[in-house]
Amino acid sequence: MIEKALGKRKSWIDGEIFILAGLLLLLPFLLPYKTLPAEIVIYALGAISFNLLLGYTGLLSFGQAIFFGSGAYLTGVLLIHFGLHPVLTLALSGILGALFAAVIGFLSIQQVGIYFVMLTLAFNQLAFFMAYQWKGITGGDDGLLNVPRPDFSLLPGFELPIQGNFQFFLFVWVIFLLSFIVIRRVIHSPFGRVLMAIRENPDRTRALGYNVVHYKVMAFTLSGFFTGVAGGLYALFIKMVPITAIELTTSTDFIIMSLLGGTGSLFGPIIGAIVVKIASEILSVLWARWLFILGVIFVVFVLFMRGGIWGILSDSWNKFTATREGQGGKP
Repeated sequence: MIEKALGKRKSWIDGEIFILAGLLLLLPFLLPYKTLPAEIVIYALGAISFNLLLGYTGLLSFGQAIFFGSGAYLTGVLLIHFGLHPVLTLALSGILGALFAAVIGFLSIQQVGIYFVMLTLAFNQLAFFMAYQWKGITGGDDGLLNVPRPDFSLLPGFELPIQGNFQFFLFVWVIFLLSFIVIRRVIHSPFGRVLMAIRENPDRTRALGYNVVHYKVMAFTLSGFFTGVAGGLYALFIKMVPITAIELTTSTDFIIMSLLGGTGSLFGPIIGAIVVKIASEILSVLWARWLFILGVIFVVFVLFMRGGIWGILSDSWNKFTATREGQGGKP
């Protein structure tokens, strides 16, 4: 759809990223809540990371909050006790998320179907209980408080401030775009094609000689890395790490965003994150039980609009272009 809109196949990759970057950059100027744009982009990164599993590998995992929360806690601990560079803390948070994902992924994929789903859910609950009990590190139910947000040191003696809302949004925006470029490259690589083959028919993929277990674990590891980075950004964003960062509800947030936006594209989860976060801000003001409305919308999309919002937009665009081409072809 974006390729047709640009009209130039040569600039498809660059143009696609530029369009996404420009649209996200408009969020601070369109939304009334000054902190919401950064939160949307952070959750969008978590959602597209999750979509590596569900949308491209066919794995429905309820364990994403483990990687998100562990990344957030590690960033908080490193900044509070060691004062490391924020980018270094994000990289280490991603590595920790990847390590947890590799172990949990390897153990979970030994089962399939509902048993796999329940294993990831059990691991998430186990991680939540550990974080809740380990008060000396995580703060338990009170959360990890007073996480600093140091300025971004680019060169010795030259620092870029990220204290303000817009300044921090730009920082998150850059990290998101770099992550998106890497994830998109992975999806369109031969490795990504194998993941999609596993999603469609793992038995046939195995028969072709591919190690399905290896590829699934690698998908988990990549997803865990970028989810851990998103968790680290979240700790910098709210300057604390609440226990909810590793709670099951965080995992379900990523699932809802991906399914609502559409799992068939990397852009779907981004749209889902935008819609869910904006809707939650607006609906929570209008009605205390706003989650009921969001739940109804989610059920409708799952039952009747399996392609999500992105699928609706793509189908509408294809019909529009087909109509125009048909009209243009008439004498």
